[in-house]
Amino acid sequence: MYVKGGRFDDALKVFDGMERRDVSSWNTVLSGLVELGRYDEAFELFGDMRDSGVGADRFSLSALLAAAAEGFGLHEGAAVHALSLKSGLEMDLSVGNALVGFYAEHGHSIEDVVDVFERMPAKDVISWTGLLNGYMEFGLVDMAMDVFDRMPVRNFVTYNAVLTGFNHNKEGVRVTFARKSGLRGLGLFKQMLEDGLEISDVTVTGVLNACAITAERKMSEQVQAFAIKCGCGSTPWIDAALIDMCIKCGRSGDAHLLFEKWRHEESFHIAWNSLLAASFRDGEYEKALSTFLKMFRSNDVQFIDEFILTTVLGACGALGFAEFGKQMHCFAAKSGLLSAQGVGNAIISMYGKCGALETAVNVFKRMPCRDLVSWNALITSHLLHRQGDEILDLWSQMERLPIKPDSVTFLLVISSCSYTSSNSADKCRELFLSMSSIYGIEPAVEHYAAFVHVLGCWGHFEEAEQLIGKMPFKPSALVWRSCLDSCNRQPNMTMRRLAMRHLLALEPQDPSTYVLASNLYSESARWQCSESTRLKMREKGMRKIPARSWTFHGNSIHSFFARDRSHPQSKDIYAGLDVLILECMKAGYEPDTTFVLHDVEEYQKRHFLMYHSVKLAAMYGLLMSGHGETIRVVKNVRMCGDCHSFLEYTSAATGKEILVRDSAGFHIFCGGKCSCRG
Repeated sequence: MYVKGGRFDDALKVFDGMERRDVSSWNTVLSGLVELGRYDEAFELFGDMRDSGVGADRFSLSALLAAAAEGFGLHEGAAVHALSLKSGLEMDLSVGNALVGFYAEHGHSIEDVVDVFERMPAKDVISWTGLLNGYMEFGLVDMAMDVFDRMPVRNFVTYNAVLTGFNHNKEGVRVTFARKSGLRGLGLFKQMLEDGLEISDVTVTGVLNACAITAERKMSEQVQAFAIKCGCGSTPWIDAALIDMCIKCGRSGDAHLLFEKWRHEESFHIAWNSLLAASFRDGEYEKALSTFLKMFRSNDVQFIDEFILTTVLGACGALGFAEFGKQMHCFAAKSGLLSAQGVGNAIISMYGKCGALETAVNVFKRMPCRDLVSWNALITSHLLHRQGDEILDLWSQMERLPIKPDSVTFLLVISSCSYTSSNSADKCRELFLSMSSIYGIEPAVEHYAAFVHVLGCWGHFEEAEQLIGKMPFKPSALVWRSCLDSCNRQPNMTMRRLAMRHLLALEPQDPSTYVLASNLYSESARWQCSESTRLKMREKGMRKIPARSWTFHGNSIHSFFARDRSHPQSKDIYAGLDVLILECMKAGYEPDTTFVLHDVEEYQKRHFLMYHSVKLAAMYGLLMSGHGETIRVVKNVRMCGDCHSFLEYTSAATGKEILVRDSAGFHIFCGGKCSCRG
């Protein structure tokens, strides 16, 4: 009575006062400890039970196996298994079911589960469900479904196990396969309804997760409506799954409304994680940091786990917000999260994306254990700085280590061959061919695109065209964009026109394709064709991504668009920029109006050119920076040639180091020169 009433201390007092205790007395307390999660005490109590001369029965062993599964692991479970063999209880149905459940979670392989199951003389629906769950735990979905089809009897727990298994096995696979798993889960849920089976909280949580995998908005609305109609109560796990589903199905507004009404402390961090991850996935990095800071200030820091910290570090890296990233690095060190592999990898990536390459390298060197993600993060950092030779050196080191590269590693290393000090087309060719011949990795379209870019950058356009023609699949827009981009490094008008023609055919609905075509017409002074192209774009309701630059001061982000006057200090910024432009022109800077792709008068072109977003952001940084402080600017698209030239002269005129990260990588301007050698 006391155990079931939640008054366990009172139950212990009664137990301690008993002159005689039989196995039922011990089992009652033992089960109570397991239910409360006090697994160490459960095993200690069992030791006392054996010392007192009371032998274990099937209930004792089942409780101990549950404790081993939840609180310990394979060693303790194997010891209980051995005891069941000695006592002759292994053949008991409840003990056998407990062993099947234990090995499904902690076994070395599925054979551990199958061996116990096959030796059981009698099996019930729990036994079959345990076997099915074992196959799901080991990722053997098809074999699990074969068990499901062979089951003589099924109940709602069986269906829940399959539903949970589908959701569990969508991780780490292709998006198409993941979506298939979600649809199978929804199909199974429909079958449960048709068969009139009981719908529990586990079922509702499972179907919400399955719907989140499919990412279908309409279906998510139907599933949510069903959950409301069937009277499912508001539980921590249902509400957390509901928020996650809304976010993944494109209903961020609904997710935020649900979160505002949140009242479950135990699953608060799950819902918070979902909102953070959604902002990060949608590219709303400032919103992600704002959400994090709001929750950080209003809640205890105990909610910050490895996942949250990794997401925040990722947002800092995406924005280039080095100062906040450093603060998160310090927090990780103080909270003990720095030892987590994922956090360490995120810190390397963050410093690399913020331009602190030396710090990223030092963090990598100090890591006690490095995995493939660590190496990929370091290579990415070098690639952003266009350090191809250094990346090839890292590749040589990796080849001597027992670390098997993946497709991401090859994409990075192949891309690095565009930025070596000497022609590395031969090395790139060798890398590309070794993917399948040595490492068993079939090149994807991204690898072909990177190889095409390398060939174009080193002037091998004929080979690049042949490679495109021999691809095992139809060349995508990514391949032709890579080809077009390499034409900027090694001018080739024939290849440029060919790439442009294919891009317009492949991506007629992509606004960036129209902008590219319009710009090509403008460069040839074919203003009527350029304007006609932009008119078509507007008629179809398309808009290009506006160029935006931002810098950092006072732990805040300061954002600018071209000719932007919304900043509170815009008067000072424009006045300072006008003075700086004159100083640079005295030193030899000449505004290049060919980068103004509009048919306007020359004086208007100069006006358009002078107030590009990157110039405004750099000027603000110069006004606010202290002595010897580096100016850091991030731009969401590629910087134009005139801004590049201007910042070279600016670095010489001011004696300041200016670090700009655009969509192509880093430019470090110092003493009138840029690190990109452009």
